Amino acid sequence: MKNKQILIPVILLIAFAALSRLVSHPMNFTPITALILFSVFVFEGKWKIIVPAIAIVLSDVILELNAGTGFHSGTVLVYTAYVLIGVIGYFLLKKASFTNILTSSVAGSVSFFLLTNFALFYPKAAAGSEYGYTHDLAGIMASYTAGIPFFRNMLMGDVFYTGLLFGAYFTIRHFVLKPSTVKSK
Repeated sequence: MKNKQILIPVILLIAFAALSRLVSHPMNFTPITALILFSVFVFEGKWKIIVPAIAIVLSDVILELNAGTGFHSGTVLVYTAYVLIGVIGYFLLKKASFTNILTSSVAGSVSFFLLTNFALFYPKAAAGSEYGYTHDLAGIMASYTAGIPFFRNMLMGDVFYTGLLFGAYFTIRHFVLKPSTVKSK
């Protein structure tokens, strides 16, 4: 980030996003994709990775301490999906436009859904078991079908929070900070 004048509002927006995970919300309606995409857009170099990683891990630690839900057997897979979202943002958000921001948010949601619901990552289903999926096309389809309600919430949350973070950022840059002191990307 070349302009230090915008740094404090950016950090506050990221803190808001991370802390909003800690309040009651519909399942999977979270700001994580938005936080990752926003960080990839506003920060330079290694900070594109460091800032969202710290925000996500710290909020997961707090969730784990408060509710026992921060870390689970699928955490590595979830974090892998977060990396994929960062890569999507890196390539799609070189220039901010409504289309690029919306596309990166939807692509992030879809990639997260496809990766985390791929049945081969879960234990093979035992006969009569309600957990796990068979490692065949039927199991994969069952896993994706079971994940649709979560995907719907994630997609809505991702689009909402991505719009909120980017909208707040551009509003602050345009109306609060002196336009001549903040360089456009």
